[in-house]
Amino acid sequence: MTVSLPQYTTAMTTTLPMRYNEPAKDGDWANHRDTITFLYLDQNKSLREVMRIMREEHNFSATEKMYKIRFNKWGIHKKLRAHQVAELLVQRSKRAAAGKTSVSFVHGRKIDSDRLNTYLRRVSPARRKELEAILAGRLEISGAQKRSIEDIICRTPSPEPEPESVPRRLDAPDGLRLPEECMQIVHSYVGGAFDASLWQRTPDKKLVFPRREKTWLDPVSSARQLFVNGFTDQGFHLLKITFDDYREEMSRQDPSLLVEMCLALAALLQSGPGLAESLLNYSFGLSRILFGPRHPLHLLFARLRNANASEINKFVGLVMQSYVQALLLNSQLKPTYLATLYRAMLNSDFIEVETARRRMRDVLDDLESAAAAAASPGSAGEGSALRRDVEMMRYHVSWLATLHNAPTEAAASARTLAETRGGDPRLARFACYNMLRTLRTSHAVRGDEAIDFLYRSLDICEEEFGRADNATVTLLATLQGCLRRAGHVDEADAVRRDFETRWDEVVGGAGGRGRK
Repeated sequence: MTVSLPQYTTAMTTTLPMRYNEPAKDGDWANHRDTITFLYLDQNKSLREVMRIMREEHNFSATEKMYKIRFNKWGIHKKLRAHQVAELLVQRSKRAAAGKTSVSFVHGRKIDSDRLNTYLRRVSPARRKELEAILAGRLEISGAQKRSIEDIICRTPSPEPEPESVPRRLDAPDGLRLPEECMQIVHSYVGGAFDASLWQRTPDKKLVFPRREKTWLDPVSSARQLFVNGFTDQGFHLLKITFDDYREEMSRQDPSLLVEMCLALAALLQSGPGLAESLLNYSFGLSRILFGPRHPLHLLFARLRNANASEINKFVGLVMQSYVQALLLNSQLKPTYLATLYRAMLNSDFIEVETARRRMRDVLDDLESAAAAAASPGSAGEGSALRRDVEMMRYHVSWLATLHNAPTEAAASARTLAETRGGDPRLARFACYNMLRTLRTSHAVRGDEAIDFLYRSLDICEEEFGRADNATVTLLATLQGCLRRAGHVDEADAVRRDFETRWDEVVGGAGGRGRK
């Protein structure tokens, strides 16, 4: 069963007149970033060639100095860096030891053996010492350098085509190029958003997220749990309301949009066939209407919607990882937000446990160093905030080590929900949905124990979020299922009647959209 989506026939908005022979402004650089990057890196054209093509074919005028300043700001470099070469050498040697041939990519650019050998022949003595120190473990690379080498990919080369090759479909994407194209588009989107001042940063480069009581993703998570508990009609009804809200969500282009989109796709993939594909198709059409055919979001959705159904989750996970990396290269994210983000990526099968643990450990190391430096007279306020962040990050790192996928994870999430009462609402919601998600796999939690902490969690959600909130009502649906499985049929019937009453309030609170 698929969701019936709204059909849009609104005409495209009129494009602004193109600027001729005027120096490029920030907005112009943002609009043409993907084209410039493609010419300079992918097609390996010289800077003068790029300037000529942009001037003659795109009416884009800028001096050589302006290009170089902008390239430095975007982090675009044709020359390899020592820490990148070190990582390439390590990955290629490991694969060679296993008898595997390799082709390598740095930020989506192919780096062949000749390019690597040329670097090693021509590298200066100072750079060679730096490279040797990194390889020997005597030189610690910075956090930014660690994040940049995560974009390095080494894989087996694509097979050469057979002599009698079958003609390929022109509209089908190359499955091997799709991840690299998605990474390039994501980095272009993030850079353009900052260049155009679409997103704001504080003076110390912290990314500003608009304050919202709950996210657009929240009802998608609720719908998944409703499907699990047999409330299929209500689950689809909630998705319809969510899709109706999506136009406004996309038009705002908050920094959280792509994160929530990726997590929503993962949730829908786990909910039933066709749901994720429906959202991708809807996003593809809506992004064209709102932004036009050359906008990075539309280009990204165009590629994802043509991916094989079995590969969507893998590609969406890559998109989200690239997006987080691009944000971290251009701004700072709150440690608590990063922690819940990495755990959400883990729960969506986007990353492995060890990857999540390593990234959280890196954040914790940086926090502990900053907290130690701030533990001096005159910096009590900052030190106090840092200590809270350190404790919270230690909690998340410990969770991955001892509780993730453990048979008692649901009960531990219920305790976290109780401990955050009156505190961080984001963590409270995360704990609530994690409890619901892991309840069926927490085999060490007995039926009566589950019913007990679900009742207590219900009281907390009613107090924190309201009786007709998505999380509260979803918890009620889960509770009635547990009661029924435990043989408490009368009590389960009473809880179901309570659910149906509150469900009407949920639909009414959404303005009655999609009401039957």
